[in-house]
Amino acid sequence: MLRVRRFEERDAPALAGLMVEVAGFYGATISPALVVAEDVIQQAQRVDIVVANDDDRLLGFATFTSLYPVAGLLAFTYVQQVYVGQAARRLGVAQELMAKIARAAKAAGNTRVEWSTSSENIAARTLYDGLNANGSDKVYYVLEGPALDQLAARGQQGT
Repeated sequence: MLRVRRFEERDAPALAGLMVEVAGFYGATISPALVVAEDVIQQAQRVDIVVANDDDRLLGFATFTSLYPVAGLLAFTYVQQVYVGQAARRLGVAQELMAKIARAAKAAGNTRVEWSTSSENIAARTLYDGLNANGSDKVYYVLEGPALDQLAARGQQGT
């Protein structure tokens, strides 16, 4: 039976496995020094994590948080990641994760949930279209590496 619930520390080893899988999905590398299960526990103190499981295993997870403000000076929920393990895809797991996030958003008094996906991720876009979510023409930016260092260093000389 599929259950979606808040992350608990006992989930860390299984969630670490899914986190490594998602990194591979995106072609990302993980530092050999990172102990993923420990990192998950620490990160769960700063971001909301929900997990989906059946009787035997963890099937997927989602990370999200509330942010402020959006138009009208209202708080909203931002979904950073929804991931379902390869073996559990097309079973409704992602829909249930998104429903759990929607309930958490409503419980927090938020009236809006936002997220993004790449235009090439047809499976995700099909899922989100099926949730009656509206697409957006916003442009997504990433600042990392030397560009992040350069911007962070701006103005530090006089600090």
